Amino acid sequence: MTSRRRKLAVALILLAVFAAVWCVANPPGRFGWCRYALTTYNCIPRPVSDHQVRADGSRRTVAKTHDLSFEIVQWLLEPKPEVLIISLGWDGVVRPDERIRSIQDCEVHLLQNREAIDLFNRLKKSGKRVAIHLHSTC
Repeated sequence: MTSRRRKLAVALILLAVFAAVWCVANPPGRFGWCRYALTTYNCIPRPVSDHQVRADGSRRTVAKTHDLSFEIVQWLLEPKPEVLIISLGWDGVVRPDERIRSIQDCEVHLLQNREAIDLFNRLKKSGKRVAIHLHSTC
């Protein structure tokens, strides 16, 4: 094997190991490595945007806002989740519409990001039908 082929083989092996480690740390269908303004969901990093994931697995990016309206959250309720999680941001500055707090059809949790992400992943892993609105910054 030539030196050039050996280097290519080593590079491909390292790339495969990195990809495997990345997918273990950022599992499909759940949140992985998340920090202020960076959210990893379903193995894919998504910078500076708010995300919604429905109980049926559908995902969308929504406009960033600190005043979270019921209309923005309504999309999450269509496939009838058992649990709805509203993240209030890393510093808890999101102000949800009062109608969100009074949703009757499912259990509603309003949490800061770390707790919201942990709860979503735990419930998703246990097989619950869970939906989340995640505010990726403040």
